[in-house]
Amino acid sequence: MGRVKLKIQRLESLSSRQVTYGKRRAGILKKAQEIFVLCDIDIILIMFSPTGKPSIFRGQRRYFVNL
Repeated sequence: MGRVKLKIQRLESLSSRQVTYGKRRAGILKKAQEIFVLCDIDIILIMFSPTGKPSIFRGQRRYFVNL
């Protein structure tokens, strides 16, 4: 049995949006960290909160290989 497809729509309440953003931000940052570690790549993630404040995650390798 499949799941019912949910319609994606904007949350009207600012406080609800901020709470949801905080929860999803933590999950996305965790995934970015996993990709950075497992794939050994440079990664940058820029997200803007509902109030417009930027959040930046930057993962850089500790060493560089000259090609």
